[in-house]
Amino acid sequence: MTGGSDPASLGERAARLAAEAHAAGYRRLVLLAGSRPWTHRCGEAMLRAAADPASALWAGHAVPDGVPSCPPDGLVRYLGSETSCLIVDAHDGLDPDGLGAGLGTVRAGGLVLLLAPPLADWPDHPDPQSARLTVDGWAPEAVAGRFIRRLRRILAEDPYTVVVEEGGTPAEAQALPHGPAPAAAGDRRCMTADQAAAVAAVVRTATGHRRRPSVLTADRGRGKSAALGIAAAEILAERGGDIVVTGPRRSAVDAVLRHAAGSLGVTVHRGRVAAPGGGSLRFLLPEELQACDSPPALVLVDEAAAVPTAILADLLRRHSRIVFATTVHGYEGSGRGFSLRFRGVLDAETPRWQEIRLETPIRWRPGDPVEAVLFRALLLDADLPAAGSGGREGALLLERLDRDRLLDDEPLLRDLFGLLVHAHYRTRPMDLRNLLDGPNLFLDLLRQDDRVAGVALSADEGGFTGDVAQAIWSGRRRPRGHLLPQSLASHVGVLDGAAARALRVMRIAVHPELQRRGLGTRLLGELAERARDAGYDLTGASFGATPGLIAFWEQAGFRPVRLGIRRDAASGTHSALMVQGLSERGDALVDRARGRMARDYPVQLADPLARLEPELALMLLRGLDVPEPSETDWLDAVGFAHGHRAYEVSMAGLHRVALWALADPACAAEPGERARRGLVARVLQHRPWADAAAAAGEAGRPGLVELLRDAVRGLAASRAPADVRRLAARIAGEADYTSSS
Repeated sequence: MTGGSDPASLGERAARLAAEAHAAGYRRLVLLAGSRPWTHRCGEAMLRAAADPASALWAGHAVPDGVPSCPPDGLVRYLGSETSCLIVDAHDGLDPDGLGAGLGTVRAGGLVLLLAPPLADWPDHPDPQSARLTVDGWAPEAVAGRFIRRLRRILAEDPYTVVVEEGGTPAEAQALPHGPAPAAAGDRRCMTADQAAAVAAVVRTATGHRRRPSVLTADRGRGKSAALGIAAAEILAERGGDIVVTGPRRSAVDAVLRHAAGSLGVTVHRGRVAAPGGGSLRFLLPEELQACDSPPALVLVDEAAAVPTAILADLLRRHSRIVFATTVHGYEGSGRGFSLRFRGVLDAETPRWQEIRLETPIRWRPGDPVEAVLFRALLLDADLPAAGSGGREGALLLERLDRDRLLDDEPLLRDLFGLLVHAHYRTRPMDLRNLLDGPNLFLDLLRQDDRVAGVALSADEGGFTGDVAQAIWSGRRRPRGHLLPQSLASHVGVLDGAAARALRVMRIAVHPELQRRGLGTRLLGELAERARDAGYDLTGASFGATPGLIAFWEQAGFRPVRLGIRRDAASGTHSALMVQGLSERGDALVDRARGRMARDYPVQLADPLARLEPELALMLLRGLDVPEPSETDWLDAVGFAHGHRAYEVSMAGLHRVALWALADPACAAEPGERARRGLVARVLQHRPWADAAAAAGEAGRPGLVELLRDAVRGLAASRAPADVRRLAARIAGEADYTSSS
């Protein structure tokens, strides 16, 4: 296949490439590298020769007439749609998430045209998307071009990618093999046998034995969401009933609703599909589903990897007929971490669950070279590295990595990124670009027997002075890339918090086979020592708070100074900020921040944090320096505890007693766990009686009142002032005497 690099010749070549791809059942990627005008002319000529422009999609600013388009960073919105040709103009910036999402829309026989600056200049080309990686205090040039250099190499080495440079002779690309034809589906509604098996599994979950959930896993483009919609339509047509589909947001489940509506011959209206014969499929957010009084007949959870494991586990316990579906290698986060974490929950709660893996792609045949090169370029298939032998302290070595080395050591890059993907469910392709190019980042590896045992990605932040620091404190400035000192100043309220030099741990991961051996704590300890020697004031982290994570960071010497008042829309958790002082100045800042939290957190528990899980509320309360209750407070508490004063007239004293006792680490096991949950839910969070009783494992108000009275009696007997203890003993004795009389 020969020809020049002028638009007319490339148009002819595009037609031949598209015909070859259509016959093979594959797609073809073409890299056009040169000046912006030349790549645009050639790209338009190839598009018009190879596809219907009206069914294509162009991501960029300067778009030819009659071609659907989106902004350079708008491709993620097209997940689930289909195109005949995709044009990505890298002159306007390259969004890794969008590139992955966009390529997933192109059907067999389609071309992907990547328009890029001259190959030699591309890594240093001003990329508007790199602005997402810029950090205040670093010049734009500090954003490295490692991601583009690696992408350029992968595309140049790929035998099926057509590379055409302006003014050069177009390189030959290997002819496409013919992909294997997929097995017949056996179901006219389904495109593949995999999809038909998934539909049957969902129907079985809805109609067969209870407590046997199904888990559908698939890469993008395998028809997973369509299978959920087809199955929901079949169930509604035959049985009616109420089916709920949930996910991290409405847009994540639109494909399920569309396919259900299409199968039933109706339309989606406000997130609901009404079946002609009765029954409906409707969308609810996970928290809305948790609050439902009457459970639906079937629950479908799509994109389950983006829903917190704790919420998934709660849904699993609440609903006897439930299906979980997730993308394994996704562009918005990975499902591999979901599989790793949630499998244990399924085994424990519903041991007869079944997994259905959808392997066969819908829009192209298996073995598509565009998908293969995409997986390599974005590390969508990065997996866990082999673990070291473990146990030998001397075999552990902490190494700060020069990120330039990752361009020459692809296995190492895959190992450490695979470890991060498994540890953090929201790891996306943009995180790979940030890891390679972020200007203020450090990458530390914990090695064992020459294998990657752990990894930490940390950021250099803070050091603002004068008016800038004060503007950050007042909320008038929000410097990009300085989360820890900015939050310490503007959210916690520490006036000079932004002036601190801080090392923020952005990501940390230890190989699952080596966890619970102290390696994560050791990694954090060595990072802190290095930061102390380098003159930092603080180290810290911000993450979605769970009891396990709070305990991990506390064990490593970090202290909570803030809990976000709103839950994250994707994770369903509140964001915790935990810090550790590394200098006298840092220690003083931590003390002041803890003082602010001791003042603010108890008040927040009664309003914006009233729905916070009691176990987590207790962990964050413990160790705070809260005021000691007065003798009057104790007298109110004793009056309530011994049955002579109503709860409502003792509330203020009870609040101060409970707050002080629960904040004391010495009171960790006193009173018992159920009583501690009741004290938090009712006395500190002011939840309604029924809600607080449920949190404490009681049936209603009478049982909770008795539980609280018993708890306060115990606290008064061991912790109240001597005069109050004597009074309590006398009241208790009189009560015993009256009872016996």
